[in-house]
Amino acid sequence: MGSKKSNRLLLGTMILVILAGSVGCELSDAALQSSEGAGRSVSSQLTTTSKSTSQKTFTATVNLYQDYLNVVTLDMGNSNHHKTIEETLYSYQYGPYGGPVVSDWDLLNGKNVVMTNVTNYNLDPETGEISGSNHSVINIVDENGEVLLCLDANGNLKGDLFGAEINMNWVSQKSKDVDVKANGKVTGTFAWMGFDYENMETIQILPNGTFTLTGTYK
Repeated sequence: MGSKKSNRLLLGTMILVILAGSVGCELSDAALQSSEGAGRSVSSQLTTTSKSTSQKTFTATVNLYQDYLNVVTLDMGNSNHHKTIEETLYSYQYGPYGGPVVSDWDLLNGKNVVMTNVTNYNLDPETGEISGSNHSVINIVDENGEVLLCLDANGNLKGDLFGAEINMNWVSQKSKDVDVKANGKVTGTFAWMGFDYENMETIQILPNGTFTLTGTYK
């Protein structure tokens, strides 16, 4: 009788030990899975944070006018086909034209722009329609005229002498004192002629346009 009672107690003890071990394993597995999930979440957050801090977006606007007295244009053998091999645009304030860059990127904000172009284009002398390709070197300069950042841009223009749309892609080039990698787009409208609606006649204006630069930098 005593032996049977002892065996029953031993069996009960073993069952309790097995149950306790099973519950312990389940709790350990659950804790491990929770830990792994938390680890993945933290890792994901760190990766996202790293990407957001390493690359920033920006927008900049600037009005540029053409040094039209010093433009060199070649006739490419067709009365409508021309190539501008020397052309410079400036943003230095000149009466109502030009003005400093307005941007949420401190490197650009308040600076000036000197932009040189090589444009291969067709111009209809009767309608004033213009279209072609454009290569530009856009220099961001400080108050002393020192180049802070150089952008290499390529794209096209299409419209007429009263307003042609400019669309280009750009990448930053290595600058002397600024180690920046950046790229983006340039869009805007440039006009060579104006129209006086009061007298209903075409008028000569200082060729100018407003450009918007958008992109990312790091």
